Amino acid sequence: MKKNNKKYRIKNILTYQKGMALLATLIFSFVIVTMVTALLIITSNDSKLSTLQRESTRAFYLAETGIEKSLWYLNSSEENTLGLYFVGTLHGGDATEFYDVDISEIDPGPPEIKTLISTGKVVGGGEYNKGTRKIEVKLKKGITPSLGLNYSHAIFTNKDMTLHGGISIHGNIHSNEDLYVSSPTVFNLEEGIATASGSNDFGEGNQPTQLFPAIDWDYFQGLAEREEDGGHYYDEDPSTSGETTKVFNVPETLTGIHYIDGNVVIKTDLILQNAAIFANGTITVLGNGDITLGNALAAHPLALVAKGNITIGGSVHGEGIIQTEAEFTNNGNVNIQEGAIYAELGVFNGGGGVAFNVYYGTALADITVPGTGIPIWKKISWREIY
Repeated sequence: MKKNNKKYRIKNILTYQKGMALLATLIFSFVIVTMVTALLIITSNDSKLSTLQRESTRAFYLAETGIEKSLWYLNSSEENTLGLYFVGTLHGGDATEFYDVDISEIDPGPPEIKTLISTGKVVGGGEYNKGTRKIEVKLKKGITPSLGLNYSHAIFTNKDMTLHGGISIHGNIHSNEDLYVSSPTVFNLEEGIATASGSNDFGEGNQPTQLFPAIDWDYFQGLAEREEDGGHYYDEDPSTSGETTKVFNVPETLTGIHYIDGNVVIKTDLILQNAAIFANGTITVLGNGDITLGNALAAHPLALVAKGNITIGGSVHGEGIIQTEAEFTNNGNVNIQEGAIYAELGVFNGGGGVAFNVYYGTALADITVPGTGIPIWKKISWREIY
């Protein structure tokens, strides 16, 4: 009887073990399924994140490409007839990967600023297969050197050139717009030709537009601030609402770069000995002002340079280049023995007590003047805005 009971207990234990094995199998299977499910979810999420990252990166580089293409379009493209002043939107790419760049108007400053906002997009494939990135870049007007760009004319105007009265010029003259000579019978052009991109009363009209050397103002301001070779920087005057007017009323000899952050008035004898005056504003030579330009063209070709008008009421003579980004007007006596005059717009008067004579400095034909070049837009700031 006892033996049978023992067998019964062993049988029950074995029966219970079979149930535990089933339970263990179910638990193990559940754990495996849970782990596989978690792994699939993790893999799926990683795939989604990888796709998002990949498309976002591609969108970023598309936006960067848009910025670089826009800079090229503004600075170099022959298809862009508006040049640096283009305003609008540039588009590139295809239906699924592209950039759109909004190019703003110019903020006149100073300095002149332009804004580019480039949006890069990758679209297609589904919910996760897309990306958008947006970049904002600020541009500042700058100057870059250009091989072969030099002072090749006795007189060059970027717009109209007007010549009145008895004038004598030795060398070529050119206007990128119209050239008007009021008295051809007394106008004397020797050893040169007169050309214009527009109409021409005296010489050849409808000629190709030529590059006008631009001034890198920051470069020359830097030279003046370092006071190299006797130069000087004349800062803004707070007492005159930030405008400086430098008046030369005591005879003196200048050397180096003299940079005036405003206007210049000259009413005395002034000698520029390998020197130059740069004015952010105007330069006016009054009737009693007498300027002697004593520049060695190979070393210091620029002599009088202004962003605003240059008006001669007194006398200017000697060697060097006179240049303005506005209007040059002669109402006095100009006698450039070796040099050139470059202006955005020029009214050159002679006769009746007013003299105007320019002899082109042939040495300028082989000189690339430091601090001059062609205007371009340069990056000054970069940020991602989306």
